Amino acid sequence: MKKIYALLLILLVVAGCNKEKIYKDNLNGLWEVYKYILNNTDKTTQFQTTHPNYTIAFTSDGKFTETQSFIDTTIVNGTYTFEDNDEKIVLQNEYYTYYIDTLYDTAMIAYYDTLELPHTLTRKYTIFNLTKDHVQLRNDTSQLYMDKPKTP
Repeated sequence: MKKIYALLLILLVVAGCNKEKIYKDNLNGLWEVYKYILNNTDKTTQFQTTHPNYTIAFTSDGKFTETQSFIDTTIVNGTYTFEDNDEKIVLQNEYYTYYIDTLYDTAMIAYYDTLELPHTLTRKYTIFNLTKDHVQLRNDTSQLYMDKPKTP
């Protein structure tokens, strides 16, 4: 009987590890938002206007890159992990705030120094309908429906 429990425990551990690997394999690649729901209201047009040409790319080694571009291009790099039995994806990235600090010497000549303060942004989403070409990410207020870009 003890051998059966040990075997079941090993199978559960192996199955759990395989689920994360399958999720990473399916997420791997470039994704675009084709539908955005905010507070149960379709806000796709607003999302596309606010985040023009938005894409997110996942790698199988736990990294992501978000890009949006209109006149300038904004790129955010970070890492992702899974939690709650691989039902949620956690995106983390650092960002910085800058403050100008004024310093004076004895001759009362102003010198300016910039202080850089790092912060970590953490976003959690529940994963639904993950396949190699479709995923839905949901948090308390929004839902992102994403697919991989069609190649011509």
